This record gives sequence, C-alpha cells and structure tokens, in this order.
Amino acid sequence: MTRWWLAGLAILLLWFGYGASPYVALYRISQAVRAHDTATLERRVNFRTLRLSLTRQAHAAAVDAIAARRDLSLRERTILTEASGALAGPLVESLVTPETLIDLLDDGWPVRAGLARESGPREDAPGDTTATSRDASKKDGLGLNASTFGQLFALFRSAEPRGFRGMVVSYPPDRPIENRFRLRLRLRGWTWRLVDLELPSALRARISQRLTGALQR
Repeated sequence: MTRWWLAGLAILLLWFGYGASPYVALYRISQAVRAHDTATLERRVNFRTLRLSLTRQAHAAAVDAIAARRDLSLRERTILTEASGALAGPLVESLVTPETLIDLLDDGWPVRAGLARESGPREDAPGDTTATSRDASKKDGLGLNASTFGQLFALFRSAEPRGFRGMVVSYPPDRPIENRFRLRLRLRGWTWRLVDLELPSALRARISQRLTGALQR
C-alpha cells in the first residue's frame, strides 16, 4: 500500500512540475529581458521559427495594405505583392536579433530596430530616443511582465494549451485582443522555448509601412 501511495505521490509531483514548467520558462525569459541577458534569451528562443513567423505576418500585412490602395492597377498590385514577399525575409532578419527582441519584450515596441511609435520621438531625431519611448511603454504595461506571482497568474488565466508540448499566452492580459501579443512556447527535450510571437495590429501595421516604404524607394 505504501509503495502505491509513494508512486501516486511521485506521479502527482511530476504532473505538477510539468504544469508549472512553462510558467517557470516565462519567468526566466522575463528575467533575461529585464537583465538584458542575450545569452539566456538565445537559449530560450528558437530564432529560426520566430523569424519565419514574423516574415509571414509582415508579408500578410503588406499584402493587405497593397490591396487597399485604389490608385494601383491589378498588375501593379501583383508586382508589389511579389516584391514585398522577397523583401519581407531580409527586413525581418535585420529586425529579429536578441537585442531587438529584448527591446520588444521589454516594452512592447522594437524602438532599437528603427520602428518609432507614431506618437513617439522621430526616427531621425538626434541622440538616444529609446529611453523615453521605453519608459512610456512600461507605464502602459505593454511588455512581458512575469516577475511576480500576480503577473504569472494573469498570464496563466490567458494561457491556451496546444497539445502536451505547446502553450499560447496572450499579453498584456487586460488589453483588447487586437492590442495583445500572442506568445507560443513549445517543449523540446526538457526546455520550453519561444517559437512564435504574433504581433498586435498596430505593430504589424508599422512593419507593413516600413516594408511598403522600402518598395517605393
């Protein structure tokens, strides 16, 4: 009887450990972002799948923007659509680095990648404009905040399981859906890694403007 009781307890502890493990991973990613620890972040992020995902999002946003333009002929739209597909990969490659990902997860906007907010400082303004924008974003609570039990619990409430080895978390949990990031973690071996990040509509639109602007040069 004691043996069965111990076996059941061991299974229960293992199940509890598995259930808590993605949130431990979120906490560690959040701490790496706060500490600007690129080495830890690189171990916790699959940059290849992340770049592929963001490339698809950037291209889709550019295609929508091109389709909405009434001043273009069908042939011109086709040409721009094909060109945006060719440019999306190199653009995202330059944007998705450990440093810019830290900037994005820290305050919700990759200012260091040259994507200044519409209402923020100009991209060509002299000096370091990232601090002001980052401080304003932190006040708005746009970053990945998973440093306290309350913040982790809020993320837990927004979590959506994806089978046994996947989970999607949307944040900030108190924002409308269109203003949230959707972060997907996947378990590989014994480590949960960030493999996908769905951007909020405002940021997708800003990247689309960057992409379509490059097409017009």
